[in-house]
This record gives sequence, structure tokens and C-alpha cells, in this order.
Amino acid sequence: MTKKEKKELIDAQWKEIHEKQVLLQKSDYIAAKIAEGKATKTEYKDKIAERQEWRDAINAAQTEIERLEKIEPEDDEEMTESEAKK
Repeated sequence: MTKKEKKELIDAQWKEIHEKQVLLQKSDYIAAKIAEGKATKTEYKDKIAERQEWRDAINAAQTEIERLEKIEPEDDEEMTESEAKK
């Protein structure tokens, strides 16, 4: 794996994390409604399960980033500044 490939894989994981965090934020109202007694877990059981899937995906992406960061790239060349920003 080259440095560029490694960076692309890590960037993809960060994108996944961001997308799932946005979904969680958009559905935070559910936790608030349940906490305030305005709704029950039963009413939102499907969405609660989906939110757990999103958290699991975030955790998996974070684990993959940690794994990827430990990999030594096959190429010794430094990436150019423009490549590093992509």
C-alpha cells in the first residue's frame, strides 16, 4: 500500500464517521423526547436500533483508522503538499 492509498483509505473512514455523526445528530431529538417522557422506547425502537448501527459503524471506522495508521507504506516517497490535502 502506498502513502496515497493509505491516505485515501483513512479519508474514506473519516467520511463514514462524519456521515454517521450527522445522522445521529439529526435524530438526537428522539433521545430527548424519551428522556422528557414525551415518547417511549417502544415507539422509536426501529430508530433506536438504527442509531445503534450508526454508532457501531463509527466504532468500526475508528478501529480501521487505527489499524491503517499502523501500516508502513511501501513507498518511501513523501507525498506532495497537494496530494496530502486531497
